Amino acid sequence: MAKIVGVVDEPVAPGATDNLDINIHSRSLIKFIQQSNTPITVGIQGEWGSGKTSLINSIYHEFNSDPTIKQIWINSWEYSLLSTPEESLLKIINRIIEELLESDTDTKRKDAIKSGAEKIFKGALRVGAQVALGTEAAKVTQELLGSAEQGISALRKQLTDLVGDIANRSSNPYKKIVIYVDDLDRIEPRNAVAILELLKNIFSVPNCVFLLAIDYQVVVKGLEHKFGKQTPENEWEFRAFFDKIIQLPFMMPMGQYNIGKYVNALLVEIGFVEGEGLDDEAVREIILRTIGGNPRSIKRLVNSVSLIQIFSEEKSGGTQTTAEGDKAGGGTENTELDPKDEKFLLFSLLCLQIAYPPIYSLLNREPDFTKWDDKLALQETKRSEEDKEGIFLREFENAAQTEDFNEDWEKALYRICYGRPRMKARVADISKFFSYIKDDLLDGQQDIIGETIASVLSQTSVTSITSTDHAQSVDGFKEAAWKSAADKSLSNKLWNEILDAIEDTTKIFKRGSRKGSSGRISLTDKSVYPGVQFRIGQGPPAFTLYPRVNPPEDNIMIMEKLKSMKGEIESQFGHPLTWKRKEVTFYYKDLPDAQILASDPDQRFPDQDKWPVVVEFLRQYAPAFESTMSDALLKIRHETDKEADSGKGSGQTHQGSG
Repeated sequence: MAKIVGVVDEPVAPGATDNLDINIHSRSLIKFIQQSNTPITVGIQGEWGSGKTSLINSIYHEFNSDPTIKQIWINSWEYSLLSTPEESLLKIINRIIEELLESDTDTKRKDAIKSGAEKIFKGALRVGAQVALGTEAAKVTQELLGSAEQGISALRKQLTDLVGDIANRSSNPYKKIVIYVDDLDRIEPRNAVAILELLKNIFSVPNCVFLLAIDYQVVVKGLEHKFGKQTPENEWEFRAFFDKIIQLPFMMPMGQYNIGKYVNALLVEIGFVEGEGLDDEAVREIILRTIGGNPRSIKRLVNSVSLIQIFSEEKSGGTQTTAEGDKAGGGTENTELDPKDEKFLLFSLLCLQIAYPPIYSLLNREPDFTKWDDKLALQETKRSEEDKEGIFLREFENAAQTEDFNEDWEKALYRICYGRPRMKARVADISKFFSYIKDDLLDGQQDIIGETIASVLSQTSVTSITSTDHAQSVDGFKEAAWKSAADKSLSNKLWNEILDAIEDTTKIFKRGSRKGSSGRISLTDKSVYPGVQFRIGQGPPAFTLYPRVNPPEDNIMIMEKLKSMKGEIESQFGHPLTWKRKEVTFYYKDLPDAQILASDPDQRFPDQDKWPVVVEFLRQYAPAFESTMSDALLKIRHETDKEADSGKGSGQTHQGSG
């Protein structure tokens, strides 16, 4: 499928693929409409952007093939454009009547209904012209209700006869009329309420079913002039009005949306990921902890991803990174992550950027959130969260007893969020978001968590709506707690010297990013073993093989098989290697007389006067390390393929297969 750029904020078209998995809800509503007594009004409730139009589109599409149902679609927003509230209200009523009259063969009755309706409308418009725009829309209803023979009751009787005749006429197939009124929550709330009242009074007609797409909160706002602000004491009055209009309330099932499937479908559509995309459950976890499951918010997020992808491609000279991390010419970003995990981290940080801009801004300044502490919280809040009554301290102490806030960085987060009502309400979600990043996504990489996040954050800055004067830059590199902008610039220059030296002698390492500024580059080669990282480091210079495949038990299997080949591997490479539980490494310091670069254990990259030694070491051993480890991994992959083939009967599989 061709990649598209950006996602249009449009409802799901009738008959289109349902990636939210709400077909069961639409099918249930369809069956209810088919079998229900009439007249009845169904209220499709949900916040703006929750998918109400997409749902009623699916119902409309289903009934299109049913010859016994006549459908009328009203977009109330369109009728409100360039019209006074009173005019738009009456246009909607008139449109429904015209649609009904299209099926009437009785010319005399058709003319009588048109004449009666026209007189009512003229009277209503006369009242509307006497009041300020939208301020007394309820008077329109009063005028209509107060009309004589051409009033509401007379018009409703005529419409009842019309609809009854349509349903009973042998030459007419329609047995039920379904009227959809969409986008009521885009109209001024008081006018939306006036429309609801008129619809109820005029069209309480047998054989008619109304589907109204509206947010209940719009009704609440539209009734405030009558009942005042909603309180626990008067809440029943608002609900009573709504219940009088709506006989079947249906709440959009946002909590049941298949968020992972929906998001991945959009990410595949824009070319950010391939195949099945990111892990569905992980995506759902991040989305619900941040922006929530509103489809409109998700589309905004995906558009940010699309822009960042274009921005990254332009910076790299027009090349595109695939889901496996290979580039048409350039390599992966300079992080310790598997390329797919890096994409997921980028996706997660964009969610944070949209949902909690102040926390995103703080993370930009202090990327290693595990080092956030009371001192940082003091700098951010000046202790403004504390109060004389001690309410904060009591709540803080209670929170600190929970799993979400028992670490220093979590306590700092609690303080920082406390003074912002919206973030205070969701501080547990924010804590869980960061815990997921730390304990799941970046598991085993705690020592470089700040570097990893900072590297990915640099890609998200183009979609940030916040501004700050904290960041200073050198050659395009920003200050960070883990490395200064000047040091980043030097590290980048060293990488380019290294990559120049190994470009003609390596296949994998030469794809390292020339934009990198951290101490290591991680690369994968799916033709060797998908998910296994080949790492190259500056200080001290080193080569590391690090399995990062799924399922996790396959990493153990790979390391065990590598260790069983230890003698063969070291013989082919020509030097002993450092074997650890999760990785195998060859350091400069492992060579005789090579301690010169390891004298300062805190030094992230060597001084410039030692660069020639670093470059020479990496140039000399990169080809041998890469070829030795590739041969070993290909042998393991071949063995696991054979094991998988022989174990098909028992259901055994391995990540390396295929």
